[in-house]
Amino acid sequence: MNVLPWLALVGLAGLVGWLARLRWSRRRRVRRIREVLAEPGDTSDRFEPATLSHLPEPARAYLRHSIAPGVPLARWADVRMSGTLRLSPGGDWIPFEARERICPARGFLWEARLAVLGRLALEGADWLLGDDAATEFSLGGWIPAVRQHGEELARSAAGRLLVELIWLPSALTPQRGAVWAPGDPSRAVVTPRGSSTPMSVLVDPDGRLLQVSLVRRRVATDGRISVSPFGAVVEEEAAMGDFTVPVKVAGSWGIGTDDEYEFFRAEIVDVTWY
Repeated sequence: MNVLPWLALVGLAGLVGWLARLRWSRRRRVRRIREVLAEPGDTSDRFEPATLSHLPEPARAYLRHSIAPGVPLARWADVRMSGTLRLSPGGDWIPFEARERICPARGFLWEARLAVLGRLALEGADWLLGDDAATEFSLGGWIPAVRQHGEELARSAAGRLLVELIWLPSALTPQRGAVWAPGDPSRAVVTPRGSSTPMSVLVDPDGRLLQVSLVRRRVATDGRISVSPFGAVVEEEAAMGDFTVPVKVAGSWGIGTDDEYEFFRAEIVDVTWY
């Protein structure tokens, strides 16, 4: 009796079972992070423009433009987006669809589907939760393809979280513990509560957000670590409910330098605040 086909079948069944366990474990981890980021708490406090009187003029203009007077100050947000990204300066632009949960007190979860091979996509998530962070993507949601984890990635992800507060302007108010410092007539610097990293905020005279930038830790796919200017340019905004936020953005490493590398373009489909 030829046992090779049976051994091959047993091996294949074992591989499928192993992949299924990995998939189940990843999904359970992502589900847990999503639940933890839904920060409970009192949301009865409302935006008071009078609390902005001591801020630099660009900060006052931005917050008054972005938040309607008297609205509840949201603690976290769910953002749906689509766009393109690339993994290297000369790389191809890859279409994606994603949803993100942003909680300034705890972290973020960016769940995405990247169309890398036609119908076969990379599915997975980038996340930050406290001092832990990871990037995990699998081909077709089954075969592990990208896996980064560790303290350095968490430091990098913390910088990313600050930039993504452009979709949660309530986190940049003094009422939420943000500290502002003057820059120039069109720019101010904000350090959100719980962070030690300042972020530069550029606005037009009416308070419309034009650009945010900071110095962020960068972890390359080969593990190399560096620091670089990082930020986003706002190409379009819209009033969505009680907030006015960017709906079309371009993200870059080396922003404002000769080595600028635009790697991310996104259009916002919807934002829900809690």
